[in-house]
Amino acid sequence: MLRHNSEYLPVPDIEASPTHDERAKTVDLREIARILLRRWHIIGTIAGALTLAALIFVISATTQYTATSTILVDPRRANVVDTTQAVLTNFGTDDATIESQVLLIKSVAILRRVVERMKLAEDEEFVPPPTMLGTIKRLLRPSSPSSGLSAEEISTNRAVDALQQRLKVVRQGTTFLVDVNVNSESPAKAADIANKLAEAYFEEQVRAKYEATRIAAGWLSGQIENLKKRVTLSEKAVEDFRSANNLTVSQGVTVNDQQITDLNNRLIDARVQTAEARAKFDQIQQMAKAGGDPGAMNAAISSDIITKLRTQYADIAKSRADLSARYGERHPLVANVRAQLQDTQRLINDEIRRIVESTRHDYDVALSRETSLQKSFEELQGVSNTSNQALIQLHELRREAEANRTQYESYLARYKETSAQETLEMPDSRVVTKASIPINPSFPKSTLIVGLALALGLGIGSAAAFLVDYLDRRVKTLDDAAALLGVPALAAVPLVDARDLAGRAKRGREMLGRHDPTATGLLPPPLQPPLMRYAIEEPASFFAESIRAIRLAIQRALRIKPVQIILVTSAIDNEGKTTVAVNLALSLATLGIRTLLVDCDMRNPETTRSLCPRARTGLLHVALGNEPIERAILVDRSSGLSVLPAPVNAYSHATSELMFSDKISAVFEHLRQRYELIILDCPPLLPLVDGRALAEQADQIVLALAWDKTPRDAALDAVDMLAPVHDRILGTVLTRVDLHRLRHYDYYSSSAYIKPYTDFSLRRGAAL
Repeated sequence: MLRHNSEYLPVPDIEASPTHDERAKTVDLREIARILLRRWHIIGTIAGALTLAALIFVISATTQYTATSTILVDPRRANVVDTTQAVLTNFGTDDATIESQVLLIKSVAILRRVVERMKLAEDEEFVPPPTMLGTIKRLLRPSSPSSGLSAEEISTNRAVDALQQRLKVVRQGTTFLVDVNVNSESPAKAADIANKLAEAYFEEQVRAKYEATRIAAGWLSGQIENLKKRVTLSEKAVEDFRSANNLTVSQGVTVNDQQITDLNNRLIDARVQTAEARAKFDQIQQMAKAGGDPGAMNAAISSDIITKLRTQYADIAKSRADLSARYGERHPLVANVRAQLQDTQRLINDEIRRIVESTRHDYDVALSRETSLQKSFEELQGVSNTSNQALIQLHELRREAEANRTQYESYLARYKETSAQETLEMPDSRVVTKASIPINPSFPKSTLIVGLALALGLGIGSAAAFLVDYLDRRVKTLDDAAALLGVPALAAVPLVDARDLAGRAKRGREMLGRHDPTATGLLPPPLQPPLMRYAIEEPASFFAESIRAIRLAIQRALRIKPVQIILVTSAIDNEGKTTVAVNLALSLATLGIRTLLVDCDMRNPETTRSLCPRARTGLLHVALGNEPIERAILVDRSSGLSVLPAPVNAYSHATSELMFSDKISAVFEHLRQRYELIILDCPPLLPLVDGRALAEQADQIVLALAWDKTPRDAALDAVDMLAPVHDRILGTVLTRVDLHRLRHYDYYSSSAYIKPYTDFSLRRGAAL
């Protein structure tokens, strides 16, 4: 507000107090908002410029429509011909393969096919007519390799390039779906080109597969002829070798092997028969040695003749027993029956002897047959052993012949499959969605472009605002001044409305006609600059309140130690120190304090020009002893303020030496005797040395800093120059403060809180 709290506090320790840079390390959202608000003109200018440029671009840009055709690249699609092993296998399913198909769609060969089919080389959209600038460029351009092409070929190439720029082929994520996007000024043309591109892509796939299949079929045909010759030669070699080595084969085996097998089987049978005959013969021999009945052997028992003879013998024996019982042993019938029994027994014995002889004969025959077969088998084995080496070579030749035949049959089958597939090739892709005529344009997207431009402008503007604010090294707030300089900040003197000052100046011009221009005294109050008397003429204003804050700081200093001379200075020129000094002096004078305002800026006496431009004597004349001090001092009768001017004269160049002399000290000692408070309006510290010399004479120093103008470095240098009298610095005053803008830096010191009081004072004054 009017004064800062630091006026009640002792001078802070510069080393112990946190600097502004240290506090800036903490992110303060409110400070960020204040920066954006106080730099709104930068943000608005950049955002507005980019938005305007976007609007101009949207209005002037050529409308484009985008048609999209979606293709499914299906590598697992089955062939029409059901083959065991395809000659031209379908491509894989990895990402590289799908991306290769995407590049194939954008290839020059497919684009050229579409250009020629749709006659895009004759379309002005793709091959615009030559302009004067283009003709000049072609004339100045050195000859290129395409200079030998015909006009039609050049137009086709240009149309292909234009179509390539308007084409965008995009794979949908990691799927097999590929979008073919085509831009054109005509929506129907865009859809037609997108569909034609899909068709050309399918035709290229079929053509490539057909060419590959045809090449494979030709290669297989040549291989089949070679394999056929190899099969014939290898089979002939097998037959020739078999004939040369007498290796006749029957049912897959040689005749010799077949004979050995048969003879071995017969030998086994012969051995079995010999063993059976020997067993029978041995049985008879054993019975003969043991004295047994030969009729008990199995052959006799199983003989039908012996069985019948024995049956006959039993019947005769039974008849004999009956006859003997009936007639006695000597009866002729009994003798006849006895003779029949003997004959039958003899026949049985003869038959048994025949069987025994037959068994011996069978054994001899079986043994002889076995011996003969064994001899033949051994002879065939000898022949087989001699032909084993030839048989091994025969097997090798047969394996080679079989391998050649298998390869020949495989190639022959694949050749037939390829021949059948050659006329039935199908593309490995298909259209999922045909391109339809777009309704809305795809470019320019007015809302999106303008929105992005606005957002980009706001972003760039915000960045520029932060950058400008960071690079801004001017003093903005009382806190900045106090933290930067290490001295109290007394008040913020606001900037007075120019319309108010203009109205006061107009009232002063009305009195100008009644004023004597040659008068050497003070100007009447209406003729003085309105800002010089603003604090006492507008006591309810924020300006007057800030002057009173400075006055209060001086009064508090008076309670601590004697204070008479108060020096008001600034770091550089045009910082409002004269306005502060004059209004402060008038404010003190209105309290009844004997106050003297001394214009010490002899090189640029702004106080003298404002209050008494015709004054002839002043501080310089008094110090040099040319005039008594009573004649040089002028008095404002309305306020009681005394003024010691500094009119420009021929001795102004010697002011620096004067300020360091004892004469100026004597003048101030004399003035101390006559006035309670003396306000010195001094030159700025940095450009001139006068202010630094006068600081030695002052009891308190007030440093004026122009708000949003004085650089921080200048303020620091000014305080450094006052280092010998640093303890005399009462504080700093911010001048020409724009209270409306100040709320974006220090809300509590802005007009936000003083406005209700100023409005109340204005209403009260109007009522009175």
